[in-house]
Amino acid sequence: MSDTNHHGQDEGRQSLDAGAAQRADHGLGAGANQTLPAMDQNNASGDEKVAGILAQTRADFGGESAGRIAEVLAQRFEQAGVQVSEDEVAGYAADISG
Repeated sequence: MSDTNHHGQDEGRQSLDAGAAQRADHGLGAGANQTLPAMDQNNASGDEKVAGILAQTRADFGGESAGRIAEVLAQRFEQAGVQVSEDEVAGYAADISG
């Protein structure tokens, strides 16, 4: 259903959370400024991504037809790197369209 190893647009980037960045060699510059990225916030699980996409799509397109909602969902799932079957997309779209 979903790919839990996808990390949004940051996939493959070497990033650390704020604490790890500060503890890493050269993580803090001479002036105690953080010099490495702290980007841990984008690591939502696949199920969390699906739930978020569904909630946002319901808010954005709740009054639209199931066909239009299915198009939007398919695009958003693809952009988020979440693999969902066409049948699942159709079911989610039907639920959202009411």
